[in-house]
Amino acid sequence: MLSHQSTRVIPAELQSIGLSNARSPMQRFSSSKTTLLCLLGLLIFGSPQVAFSQITAEHKKELYALTKEIKEAATAIRKKEYEAAETILKAAEEKVDEIATAAGLEKTNRALAGPLKAIALQRTVLERAMSGGKPNQVKKVSFVVDVAPLIDSKCLGCHGTNNPRAGLSLVNFAGWKKGGQAGPLLIPGSANQSLIIARLMAPEGQGQMPQRGGPLAREEIETIANWVNQGAAFDGEAENMTLADLIYEHEKKTLNVTIPKPKGGETVSFTKDIAPFMTNLCGGCHNARNKSGGLSLVSFYDMMKGGESGEVILPGDTENSRLFRLTGGLELPRMPQGQARLTRTNYENLKQWFKEGNVYDGGDPRTPMAEFIRSDAEIMADQFASMSEADFKKHRSERSLEQIKKAVPNDVIEQLETDNFLLIGNANPARLEQVKGWADTQLETLHKMFGGNGAPWKGRLAIFVMKDRFSYDEFNQVVEQRRAEAAMTGHSKVTANQEDAYIVLQDVGDDPGAHNLQISLVEHLSGAYLKQDGGTLPDWLVSGTGLKMAAALVQDKQYTFQLRKTAAEIVPTLGQPDDVFNDGSFSPSTIGPVGFTLVDYLLNSAGPAKFAVLVKAFQQGQDVNQAFQAAYGTSSANVARAYMGSLK
Repeated sequence: MLSHQSTRVIPAELQSIGLSNARSPMQRFSSSKTTLLCLLGLLIFGSPQVAFSQITAEHKKELYALTKEIKEAATAIRKKEYEAAETILKAAEEKVDEIATAAGLEKTNRALAGPLKAIALQRTVLERAMSGGKPNQVKKVSFVVDVAPLIDSKCLGCHGTNNPRAGLSLVNFAGWKKGGQAGPLLIPGSANQSLIIARLMAPEGQGQMPQRGGPLAREEIETIANWVNQGAAFDGEAENMTLADLIYEHEKKTLNVTIPKPKGGETVSFTKDIAPFMTNLCGGCHNARNKSGGLSLVSFYDMMKGGESGEVILPGDTENSRLFRLTGGLELPRMPQGQARLTRTNYENLKQWFKEGNVYDGGDPRTPMAEFIRSDAEIMADQFASMSEADFKKHRSERSLEQIKKAVPNDVIEQLETDNFLLIGNANPARLEQVKGWADTQLETLHKMFGGNGAPWKGRLAIFVMKDRFSYDEFNQVVEQRRAEAAMTGHSKVTANQEDAYIVLQDVGDDPGAHNLQISLVEHLSGAYLKQDGGTLPDWLVSGTGLKMAAALVQDKQYTFQLRKTAAEIVPTLGQPDDVFNDGSFSPSTIGPVGFTLVDYLLNSAGPAKFAVLVKAFQQGQDVNQAFQAAYGTSSANVARAYMGSLK
């Protein structure tokens, strides 16, 4: 007797059922009688998940005895003794009914599934034999039309493009031919030796595929088996085309699927207004695996194909379009079913979309609708992108006032506005005026260095001036949701959509020999300038550029000496030279000295023009090595080694 894991079943149109050993999938058993007996015994008793708690030991013996009777039916069919075969199968069915009644089981109980399945298979064979059908007279099965849609919807969740299980990719026919870790998938002309049929017909828990969504129906397995027995021919355009593309190309030739294109002036967008709610409300019942009514709403193309009742959308025709009639309550049952319902906005958008001709404003109509669901950040980015400069200035004023009121709710807040800056804080008006002058001067310097002009930030840059350490700490805790290190006296923040664009400064006084307020302003305004596009720039570049520009204002040269000394102590501890360019290699309190010495080295070694190219490369999203190649024509590792040498 074979072990449980070696069970394999061949398709219904064959007149006997075969098994092959899981460890030797090519092995053929000589005795079909022994094979059938083994299989049916396993179908009844093999699965550890089958419960026989209501069946007596005598019932078990009777169920097992049925295997011999059904085997005799197969023998009778081969001998063309059709009446005898019918009598045997009818008696077997009656016996199953008798056992089910005695044990108090439903016919759908898994304890009875084995013999009932075997009876159904032999009855199919009998019906074909009586009608004169032979395996080579079975309807020709098309891979593209009949097989590919089954696999595309049922199997690609585990054997698709991303990390196919067991090394088996079914995404295209080339993958079918290649097979996986278990060996060849197909033996053309022999379904009983083909691994795919064995997996599809295996008992649950013993290698049955697919593992998700339940097994294929008997008719679906039979379709695939017939195709294998007919030679497993490929009738598509190219073996490396995906199953989805094969199906799509075939349907384009045979179906009249309309994809209305925008004419201009539409007020409702399918991708922004229709697809998101349709995915959320309708996708549960009309997806790739569960096509209720034969209708899939996975993509615009699927929707326009329609379902079992035909097209569900007639462009521009709400009255006769089944989709609108069901969702709009013109026809029952109203969709979507359950508690989910269209909102008033959904309904009005849907109605207007029909009125405008049901146009599709996306790219490939097969793109899953779920991909059109935008995150809150994306929606907000769209809103900010459409705002006028006046609206942005209003936003900046309101948001900045809201932020500082959260930090110091009991303090008097002063404000000062220019074309480029909004100065705001609990410092006195004279201090804000002084900071404004420094900011205007530094902006001019930055424009000259990097070739900029005008206002770099939408709605202006907010400059928060906090009068003492307590105020600065409160801003960090309440607004930034973090604790500021003791060495921090300022920071900048510019988001991608410029919802936020500000610098925050602690008023540390005007000592010319220390890191005073003007130096802090120059440092962090320079950082905000580099981040004006909202991109992610390396911390060393942002901090280092600001400190380099601020260092010229420090009269005490001991300040810059200490920066160099700190960097010279820290940098040699790195594992690799170009780790110096990685964010995370240094703490917030040490990134300043490292960044300062790096920027100073780059400016002194090759000049400001190449440094500006480097900054631009980072702003465009290039990685560290690409940016250095673009600016200096050498690798980041070479630059790192030269920089480390300069520290010695």
